[in-house]
Amino acid sequence: MILSKYKIISIVLLGGMLCAGLYSCKKITDLKPEGSVYDAVYWKTESDATSGLMGAYSFLRQSQTLGPSNMSSFAYADFTAGVLKEGGDYALNFLVKGDQYYGTGLNVNDFAGDYLDDFQSWKPYYETINMANTVLEKVGKMPDNVFKSAANKKAILGEAYFIRAYTYFYMVRIWGDLPLVLKYDPDPVSAKNIQRSPEAVVLDSCAADMKKASALLKWNTGADHAIRADKGAAFALLAHVNRWKYFVTKEQDTKLLSNAVAAIDSITNSGNYQLVPAANFDQLFKGRSVEGIFEINTSYAQNEYQINGGFYKYTLGVPYIAKQTKSTIFDSDVINAMFTDPQDARYNYYFDRSKSDDIVLTKYIGKNKQNLQYLDQNNQAGAVIDCNISVFRLAEMKLLRAECNELLHNNSAAAADLNDVKRRSNLPDFAEGGDNDLKTEIFEETFRELFCEGHTWYDMVRNKRVVDYIGSDRFSQARFDGEGWKWPINRALFVDNKDLAQNKYWIGILR
Repeated sequence: MILSKYKIISIVLLGGMLCAGLYSCKKITDLKPEGSVYDAVYWKTESDATSGLMGAYSFLRQSQTLGPSNMSSFAYADFTAGVLKEGGDYALNFLVKGDQYYGTGLNVNDFAGDYLDDFQSWKPYYETINMANTVLEKVGKMPDNVFKSAANKKAILGEAYFIRAYTYFYMVRIWGDLPLVLKYDPDPVSAKNIQRSPEAVVLDSCAADMKKASALLKWNTGADHAIRADKGAAFALLAHVNRWKYFVTKEQDTKLLSNAVAAIDSITNSGNYQLVPAANFDQLFKGRSVEGIFEINTSYAQNEYQINGGFYKYTLGVPYIAKQTKSTIFDSDVINAMFTDPQDARYNYYFDRSKSDDIVLTKYIGKNKQNLQYLDQNNQAGAVIDCNISVFRLAEMKLLRAECNELLHNNSAAAADLNDVKRRSNLPDFAEGGDNDLKTEIFEETFRELFCEGHTWYDMVRNKRVVDYIGSDRFSQARFDGEGWKWPINRALFVDNKDLAQNKYWIGILR
């Protein structure tokens, strides 16, 4: 079980968990020490080690739900892909559209408005990294005999490696080069400024962590399946790290693609995952299905939901949620251009198309509101969409492997994975010829399958499809070539760390 934010706070305060090491690299992350290591009573038992790990998971979840309406995971990767026209909630609408003073919104790729301060902060990510570093340091030094089994200690260490690497990978796709902090620091007050390491070096660190994690972790098919990192999650992240490094290193080393394919082969060869039938999409998007590989747990049953907020709720309105008068408005031109076949199971399950000018995303709530919970059932108040945040799942892995195999000119293998995903949604197999292009079909199938799952912008970037799909009037080729797909470094970070350098596209542009 992943503990709630409030339980974690209790553990932290009672156990001395908010140690100085948690707040290392203060000058980079603008963190302040709020306690001290209390090793005399903590880091003594397996329960202590598990509590520390749960703290890292809690920080990870918080880092994925930042900003207006608690939806950073979607804001970075979906709003920037141009799929929204406006938001039904005030804060969401402001985020999507911006205003005349602070910018024109994420839907047209303005990453620099003052309203984006929450999304530009590195603090929550380095809190997560520092918590993972603390676990690795403290648990690594704990004697083996305090654990019920050697496998339990290995699992805690493996999960901490995963959390650290995933957080760095998440950040590197947004900002590129990053300060690389891989050690627990017991004296954050004296911490020195650290320059940004090249993104390829950060990715190498992620890959090294995942090789350690894959050796430490087992396949998890138990009660914590998908919501705690296991061997499958490590291989999934390793695949993504290799594919992203192939992109940022100018597509020079095809071994990176082969490494990504091999990592996904390990997942599919395990036999632990299978595609969920389209008839059970509600189970897939609720989370912890047989297709899920890793998810951010936001379970209603475990008190980890976002009451009256979050992306899932703010893309809905009446009749899906009582007393919510307006849904988020998706760009019907984009949706209709990508979802063209009424036989596609996602065409109808993902959307309510009853109003042509207000297409509603029903992907997560379910057509029959299967995943809706009311805290006050009698008054239908306090709506909660009871779904996890999907990070990696089998269909996504198959499409990533198809993408890599196509780049390696292994077209038959690429088409096989592509067709597995298409068949699940009742679509015919891909047939190359005429206007049909395998590379384009893999990209567009990925767009359809993972629509509003926190992937689309990154898929566009690494496949160099931003200008084609966003439009050169909204995102020029010169901006893409100048790495303007990266977000700017928050100006506040330069106050304490003079060694940081701004991303090159944004020099001279920031207001």
